[in-house]
Amino acid sequence: MYKFGILKVAAATPKIVVGDIEHNKKEILTMLNQTEAGIIVFPELTITGYTASDLFYQEAFINEAKKAIRWIMKETTYQGIYILGAPLDLYGILYNCALVIQKGKVLGVIPKHYLPNYQEFYEKRWFHTGFKTQMKSIKLFGETVPFGYLIFEDADENIRFGVEVCQDLWAAYSPSDDMSLAGANLFFNLSASPERVGKLSVRRHLVLDHSRKQMACYVYTSTGHFESSSEVVFSNHKLIASQGVMIREDCTFHMASSVLVADVDIAAINYQKRQDSTYRDMHMLIQNQYQFIAVKFDESADYRFEQALCQKPFLPEEDEEEEVELANHLQTFGLIKRIESLPEQSSKVILGISGGLDSALALLVSYQAMKRLGRDPKDIIAVTMPAKVTSTTSNTIAKDLMNKLGVTALEIPIAESVDLHLKSIDHDEKDVTYENAQARMRTLILMDLSNKYGGFVLGTGDLSEIALGWMTYNGDQMSMYAVNAGLPKTWVQRLIKYHAEHDFAFLKDTLEKILRAPISPELQENQDTEHAIGRYDVNDFILYHHLTNGADEDKLCYLIKCAFNMKDEEIHRYVERFMKRFYTQQFKRQTLPEGPKILGISLSPRGQYRMPSDVKRK
Repeated sequence: MYKFGILKVAAATPKIVVGDIEHNKKEILTMLNQTEAGIIVFPELTITGYTASDLFYQEAFINEAKKAIRWIMKETTYQGIYILGAPLDLYGILYNCALVIQKGKVLGVIPKHYLPNYQEFYEKRWFHTGFKTQMKSIKLFGETVPFGYLIFEDADENIRFGVEVCQDLWAAYSPSDDMSLAGANLFFNLSASPERVGKLSVRRHLVLDHSRKQMACYVYTSTGHFESSSEVVFSNHKLIASQGVMIREDCTFHMASSVLVADVDIAAINYQKRQDSTYRDMHMLIQNQYQFIAVKFDESADYRFEQALCQKPFLPEEDEEEEVELANHLQTFGLIKRIESLPEQSSKVILGISGGLDSALALLVSYQAMKRLGRDPKDIIAVTMPAKVTSTTSNTIAKDLMNKLGVTALEIPIAESVDLHLKSIDHDEKDVTYENAQARMRTLILMDLSNKYGGFVLGTGDLSEIALGWMTYNGDQMSMYAVNAGLPKTWVQRLIKYHAEHDFAFLKDTLEKILRAPISPELQENQDTEHAIGRYDVNDFILYHHLTNGADEDKLCYLIKCAFNMKDEEIHRYVERFMKRFYTQQFKRQTLPEGPKILGISLSPRGQYRMPSDVKRK
């Protein structure tokens, strides 16, 4: 199954019986006919069993394995690509091979490069290495079949996959290392790996690191405890990792056949590769010449995700507490460094407090920074600047935060100043000019206070607002350090929750009120941000997949439909609105203040995202 650059892959462990090829072929066939994945990989020597030992010398045994493969090719109803492990006698020499097969045809055969011959391993007793083989093709089932250094390619869809066998992964320079430089973005490993205490972790980190350094997806499968246990016990550890992130893993000892399935975004991998100059520079290091074997992945009309798409992809799914704590430290120590870099007479923090999420988080970060520096919280000048439409609730929350933290609290109403300014330009409408005048008046006050008290203005706007341009140019868009600029709204909410549960538990009631309140700039009566620009969780979902994975409009609509219970019309409205705002508001990002990068993306015009303000994207 394949759609919008997303390929469903599977790692299988059949319940084999060592030496019983008749049983094994039927078990493999059953698994094949039940899979919906576009590609499925089986373990090393799965037709015969890895521990068949000196049975590998018997010609009848080798021929029976070949007949079993041919029978599977004829009988299966599976239309995708499958990769089987089998021994092949080629000109009197036995090779441990992976056969890549689709629709009754062997597309190519890859021999194992590195044969372990130490401790419990003694593969060189039976097999010959495929390393640096000169053979380009072999005769198999009456056909000439590509052999050796192969990459399987769908050029139209920009998918290229390679195959390696067990020990090849553990080598100092793996075949997949070289294939990745030649353009492969997906790898499959057929393994039969003996288990022992401590090895699960080693194997997990090995697969993760291969997927990271190769900028690819790595699909690994191993034979289970069905192998001989005379000396060692094998596990069916299966792993699917992409770009250093574990997508799915199964290390359970199953009594029956098992399969691990995952959805891999190959288009996202390619998007990241195009950005990586180190990857490009290493092309000169390719060691081998590859045959590129044509394959085709057709779009699936009924593609179904194996697991529900995460609605908040920016947030960590594993080690959440550790990652949230790290984000807090990055914000805090980023601000500490900024404070330390300034002369003492200019190092007070000046920020506006609205009673909303962003300003609350900036205030909590400022408080932590001052505490770590041994400074008095009074060196934080926190300012409420109520206007005509400021609600009593938000103003009360803002004052409560400031008072309980013991910072220097100021209240400077802006209604009269705004009216006077609008009168001076002969403007009396409640429109965008009216709204922006309030935002700019607040920024003017903060800037002047920074001169008066000797400090710098701390920006509070977050990454979601920056992406959508939901900020006033030369208003809240401007500050001297933007401490929240690296965090989308979903992260701001998560950090507020974290603080309420940890160091700021004494503010829990107040912080929970902030989390429950509708998000609003309060520049007009009854203003609700999410009514104007849509829900932040959906916008953050779009931001993630567009900037991290390079998803275009059609793919974004498809992903939203899969992740959220929304109608097509609403989905298209979200995507069109986001794209329009994102690209037309680039001019506001060109002059963004400095701020710490927290996640994998940043919209800083200096640090990461570069785009001219007058770009036209349709």
